[in-house]
Amino acid sequence: MLRETFLLECLSSLIIVQLLQTSSASHNTQCNSSACGKIPIISYPFRLKEDPQHCGESSYELVCEDNTASLYLNSNKYHVQAIDYLNFTIRLVDAALKNYSCSFPQYSLSQYDFGNYKYPFSTYNLNKSEGPRELNCPITFMSCPYHVNSSLFLETSHCDNRFYASNASYSSTRRYTYVKVGHLNASAMRDMCSIDLIVMTSWPFKDVNNISLSEIHGSLIYGFELSWYATVEISNCKKKKICKVCYSDRGRDFYLCGAPLKEIIFGCKDSFTLLDWNISYLRHK
Repeated sequence: MLRETFLLECLSSLIIVQLLQTSSASHNTQCNSSACGKIPIISYPFRLKEDPQHCGESSYELVCEDNTASLYLNSNKYHVQAIDYLNFTIRLVDAALKNYSCSFPQYSLSQYDFGNYKYPFSTYNLNKSEGPRELNCPITFMSCPYHVNSSLFLETSHCDNRFYASNASYSSTRRYTYVKVGHLNASAMRDMCSIDLIVMTSWPFKDVNNISLSEIHGSLIYGFELSWYATVEISNCKKKKICKVCYSDRGRDFYLCGAPLKEIIFGCKDSFTLLDWNISYLRHK
């Protein structure tokens, strides 16, 4: 009788423990999607700051202020224009931009900011069997101490009238400002000219060599896209236990994963970074 009672108590304890574990697991997986302004669905990997801690990833935390969803990059605010969960992309726009043609970004943000894993995003669409595709077109703002007569650059000097403190005359201190849409080759740069900032847009230009300032501004207001596809694939393959850590660098693990992504994307061959591989691929395409 005592033996039967002991077994019954053990069985009851096991059942209670199992129920508690099931309840805990259920709680951890119950994450309803959030919403903010014109973004109706905010779900994994994204989360709002006020969401439960177990929902979404902290690296993809958005802020909802004044009914507008925002993401901070380089401590600068970018409004979320759209989230495409099918293509694993988020479209952002500089929060400081105004609705007039001479309103430009104040800080640089280009593909080079995403090549060292500082952010869990890529400026390439990796969700393609034919290889990575650039999501954005670069826009370069530059200034020169003299007028540049070239169809490659669109002058914007009338927008800001930047001057530099100097004892020289007005003509020698004036800076002529220009904007270039598309990649800027080193051979196109002029002597004594400097690049002020580089930004991006995913606006589909018809002809980057024949473009107006209003269209450039419209493309900036449209915003740029970032992909989180690689991060999701790492998470998926880790769950399937088909990933292994190749090495760690400054607290970040680099993984070797199987199909559909190429091994090199995650830095496991020759210690390449994501940007290194993208540039190498595009050069030999």
